Amino acid sequence: MPAETRQPRIAILILGMHRSGTSALTRLIGHLGAALPADAIEAHADNARGYWESAAVVKAGDQLLRVARSSWFDVRPLDLSRLEPSALRSRKDRLWEAVVAAFGDAALMAVKDPRQCRFVPTVVETLAEHGVASRAVLMLRDPAAVARSVARRDGTTPAFAQLLWLRHMIEAERATRGLMRVVVDYDAMLADWRTTASRLLPLTGADMLQGEAAAAIDAFLDPALRHHVGGAEELAAPLGPIVAAVRDAIAALAQDDGDAARTRLDQAYAQLDAMPWLIDDIIHDELRHRRVGGTAEPEAVTIAPAPVVPRPSLPAPDPALADSVALIRESGLFDGDWYLATYADAAEAGMDPIEHYLTVGAPQGHKPNPLFDTAFYARQMARRLAAAGVSA
Repeated sequence: MPAETRQPRIAILILGMHRSGTSALTRLIGHLGAALPADAIEAHADNARGYWESAAVVKAGDQLLRVARSSWFDVRPLDLSRLEPSALRSRKDRLWEAVVAAFGDAALMAVKDPRQCRFVPTVVETLAEHGVASRAVLMLRDPAAVARSVARRDGTTPAFAQLLWLRHMIEAERATRGLMRVVVDYDAMLADWRTTASRLLPLTGADMLQGEAAAAIDAFLDPALRHHVGGAEELAAPLGPIVAAVRDAIAALAQDDGDAARTRLDQAYAQLDAMPWLIDDIIHDELRHRRVGGTAEPEAVTIAPAPVVPRPSLPAPDPALADSVALIRESGLFDGDWYLATYADAAEAGMDPIEHYLTVGAPQGHKPNPLFDTAFYARQMARRLAAAGVSA
């Protein structure tokens, strides 16, 4: 029999934080010959020209993050090692089914979903299992502009939005070093898409577009897409300098994806890793922001705003717990209305909700607010204590 001559199928992974311009980039790659999803999410006011991402792929990504007790708006590093092998296998199978539903047997696919920044290795492994090779495009947009766009849509604090940008870019950049990849600057693409396209051609194998096809891109990539521009003041230390260092080093990658830029990135990543408390502080500030008047949760969040639960005056907490109850209440991190609306046993107990959490809820894994996972925190603390015991 003749040797196999068929070329491998290729998936171009379009990677970047939400609100970074990945939709426009995906449409450009589609014009360069990559198949776009048959089940593309419909355009609406947030993105009137289309998202160009598969509804099935987005759903599969959300499900993967959910079983890992995470989400796209989780600023913590994603740890898939906590999943049982069978659970991860199931999620990979669902992801492949989504790819097939979106792209069929297309030889070249443009797979765009900002969520996949968080689990690129899983995507690459899944595609490879079915004979699809992965290539990557990293979309760089000024994190201050991204933060303003996210804040307008979701009501986040600037630090939380920029930490989200940082988490997406760190995980995507690290995971694509072994792939054929290109870094694209959003503003440069809008200003001169032809130069950007010429850099993308090695990924797609296409020829430079001319005539009507080029005119169509001219009309699509209107500079008016740039709703939020950069140039805002930098965030305060310690987060601000780290964000700036990663932004500048990724920009350097666009010019030369070599050891120098990668070393700069590794140094910036190490600074963030050396300050695990920083993430906790930013989460705390985000919670307080929402508590005192931030807007509702993003549409992607499945937890609805908690209803106000009418309740009679509650008895004072047990004197032995009074100090702890007062400390938690003053922190602003305990959402009593949400807690009572979420846990029927707490609403029926007739206790101060914080006392109920300390004595009954926390041991059962109840959460003090929608964004704090008590069970995960307990497991992490148990691991740290066990590690300390071993080293002692």
